[in-house]
Amino acid sequence: MSLVSAFTSAILPIVSVMGLGYLLASTLDLDVDPLNDVALYLFLPALIFHSIVTTTLSGATVARIFAGVFLFVVATMGVTELADRLLGVPEPYRSADVLAGALPNAGFYGIPLAEFAFGAIGRTTAVIYITAQAFLMYTLGVYVASRGGGEAGIGAVKEIFRLPLVYAIAAAGVVRFLGVAPPTDGTFMSTARLVGDASIPLMLVIVGIQLSGLAYGNVRRVLRPSVIKLVIAPLVGLAVAVALGGFGDPAVARVFVLLCATPVALIPLALTLSYSDTAERDGLSASEYLTMTIFVTTIASVPVLTVLITLLQDGVVF
Repeated sequence: MSLVSAFTSAILPIVSVMGLGYLLASTLDLDVDPLNDVALYLFLPALIFHSIVTTTLSGATVARIFAGVFLFVVATMGVTELADRLLGVPEPYRSADVLAGALPNAGFYGIPLAEFAFGAIGRTTAVIYITAQAFLMYTLGVYVASRGGGEAGIGAVKEIFRLPLVYAIAAAGVVRFLGVAPPTDGTFMSTARLVGDASIPLMLVIVGIQLSGLAYGNVRRVLRPSVIKLVIAPLVGLAVAVALGGFGDPAVARVFVLLCATPVALIPLALTLSYSDTAERDGLSASEYLTMTIFVTTIASVPVLTVLITLLQDGVVF
């Protein structure tokens, strides 16, 4: 596949819908929170439930994806921590870098991207990926954010159990284990598929709206974490995929590497705002620093992901 083909088939639809969300927010006085709640509490759970119930992936492959996400997050956190300590990066910026490098936007950005690039297997793999990542966000992620100067208790970890996606995957797992999946062409599953499919454009619109609300500053301050996220993190993801035998499925391995290369997620920003030190150092708070990193990696991800998708679809990797 050529770079142009990869861009027009997988990247351009993503950028276009995100751009519409950005323009919409720039024109109208929109509050993204209600839309985000609708996506998190209805559309995304429906997508997760339908994808897992209907997937052809084996239980062993799903377990390997969970293990892969854990290894990727821990390894990337370790690499980023080491690099920042060697470079003398102080807190709370070091914690912001660790969160940025290890927690990609595999949900609102990654699910649509994976589906456009690899079809149904891409969407299902991304759904399993973000489910595993959610647990790590509210455990390791909260710890890293809070060590930057704030405090967090068990209440932060309890946030995991407020996420509807956790219950969606649990319900789907029970249905598959008991062998009582509803007919795929029945009313229930057809409705779940319809709502789940609608989540794809909705999530991209939300990302565009959220980007429009970010305040941008000197991007040179975040070149280091941006390189770690878009260059080092995919290499770590590739190493993890190789170590796990390509998850027993080359298509899953390709999607996994792609998800590891997506830009910084918005959840690290939320964690930093909630649990990290809010004081400014050198005229820049940790949240502002992370905001710029999200913006830069989102924009820079367009050419990076275009090249990566071309390599993955051509079988250069797996």
